[in-house]
Amino acid sequence: SGAGKSYWSKIMENSGFRRYSCDNLIAKRLSSELGKNVKSTLNLAKWMGEPYSEGYLEAESLYLKLEAEVLSFICDELESFSIRDGPVVVDTTGSLIYLNKVLLNRLRKLVMTVHLSLPVKKHKELFDAYLLDPKPVIWKGKYLPLKRESQQKTLRRCYRELLTFRNERYALISDCELEYSFHHCPKTRLNKLLEIVTNYSN
Repeated sequence: SGAGKSYWSKIMENSGFRRYSCDNLIAKRLSSELGKNVKSTLNLAKWMGEPYSEGYLEAESLYLKLEAEVLSFICDELESFSIRDGPVVVDTTGSLIYLNKVLLNRLRKLVMTVHLSLPVKKHKELFDAYLLDPKPVIWKGKYLPLKRESQQKTLRRCYRELLTFRNERYALISDCELEYSFHHCPKTRLNKLLEIVTNYSN
């Protein structure tokens, strides 16, 4: 969350790519619980709540179920595509790593997975951004409060630990890794990013 997946996928969409936003597709499947006048990720975050919120575990489980459905739908579509249908970009969620291996492997056969890396020194910045602009976060048991620790302190500590854990997992399923100094640089242009990604695949 906050790495730049949606930022780059929207630029690619504006350049002619067909874009699949997993968060938007999940939100559509939750339209009865979510409002329609606020951006989907904020609505999803409010619906899911924090890891200590009542009903969080049920929401987390449903979210992952819907995420698997969305990825299956995207794979179905991609398997029916031909090269003439044009380029495609899939804006995944940060919880992609929790899906079953069969589905993940199916997706990886259809697309090139690109990991937007994040250095540890940026974790505090990302946590502050998360507080200002909440995103739905799958914790999967990584929220572990210590004795006499406030919820806010636990959230901050565990969020950083979650980012570190995920960063390692992302690297394992990625075909290409882009350094933070590159993908977050204002001077980086899409053609250069695509050139680097293409070179990885060759």
